[in-house]
Amino acid sequence: MLKLPLKYYDESGRILPPKWLYVILALFSLDWIAFIFSLASRSQTEALLKLFYPQSESLGLALLSSVPIVLGLVLISQRERLWKKGITGWSRALLPLILVGVIASLSVQFYHIVSVHWGFEMITAIKVVVSIISLYCISRSRHLRWMIQDWKKPHYE
Repeated sequence: MLKLPLKYYDESGRILPPKWLYVILALFSLDWIAFIFSLASRSQTEALLKLFYPQSESLGLALLSSVPIVLGLVLISQRERLWKKGITGWSRALLPLILVGVIASLSVQFYHIVSVHWGFEMITAIKVVVSIISLYCISRSRHLRWMIQDWKKPHYE
């Protein structure tokens, strides 16, 4: 008996990550995307970074806090390659990596709130709410737990 509807499985019978997980990982990787795009236009790099990150330390903290998220995204994207090599132990670290990344991003947001002396900023408030909702969804998702369980087992084709 399948735990999930058939559309949540790939052709080899493994559980696919939910679509909302990709959205969450992309949202928490926006700092890296903004950083890479600002580097792409060499003449305006500094101006673009000042636009997105007015405080100089906020970029470094944002990039550092989202490293576990990016690492989790890389592991998910390379899962087929890892499975073909017989490596399945990485799946145990996937959920903790993502949770640590979300908590670190939430901590950076609280650091920013404290640095502006608890002044209200809409973007920061949205990021805090999204972080709390993401933390709840990731930690309570049965789909993710079943996916991790499924990815631990070796599948033979």
